[in-house]
Amino acid sequence: MKLVLPAALALLLCQGTAQAQPIPASSQAIEPWGDPASGDGLTPRFLRWLAGQSGLELAQDTRPLSRVLEDLKSGRDALALITASAERDGFGLELCRPAEIRLSVIYRRGPRTLRTADFNNRPVGILRGTHTLDGFVAASGAHPVLVNDMRQGFAMLRIGRLDAMMCVRPGCGRVLRELFSPADHWAELAVSSEPMAVYVSRAHPLARDAAALERLRAACVSAAGRREMAELLSRYD
Repeated sequence: MKLVLPAALALLLCQGTAQAQPIPASSQAIEPWGDPASGDGLTPRFLRWLAGQSGLELAQDTRPLSRVLEDLKSGRDALALITASAERDGFGLELCRPAEIRLSVIYRRGPRTLRTADFNNRPVGILRGTHTLDGFVAASGAHPVLVNDMRQGFAMLRIGRLDAMMCVRPGCGRVLRELFSPADHWAELAVSSEPMAVYVSRAHPLARDAAALERLRAACVSAAGRREMAELLSRYD
């Protein structure tokens, strides 16, 4: 009995230490969701708030979207806020959908409003690593030109290297205000909207902690959670 008690106590201490470890979470390096230079952005702020409301501590990083998805699949990351899709349900538990992104393309205003088919064979800036505009590219026959961020894409649009640029709101309005002057005349073609979801990796131990998952879900869908996201969306667009 004297030998069993210390062993059991050691096991409990080890479990407590493991549970106290920060939970790894990554943000996609697409503005305004995550800025790899500063580590700041809409996603880090919302996930930090969500974790704080749930009694969890996060270790956050910002990476290209492809890396975020790989790390969620493997369990190297536990938590992420990314666009919702049936394919991602295979490796992630969806907790909530706190926001949506609105997709459009910005082009120079002309004598008439352009339609999707008018972009056939024309260069359109697409954010590297995202596939949310794949449907538009396929329907229009546009020539996709990969850009690193919206600032780069809109700078190329302004000097004529692109005929249109992908606009993702939140984020797009802020970039347009920073780069364009009142003398610029632009038009916008709405494409679609996509829900953003908080996912927990099925391969991470957090996915098996029912109490923690319920705390995260409850905080996300609460009135306070909606207010927090609304404030962040307002700040970043």
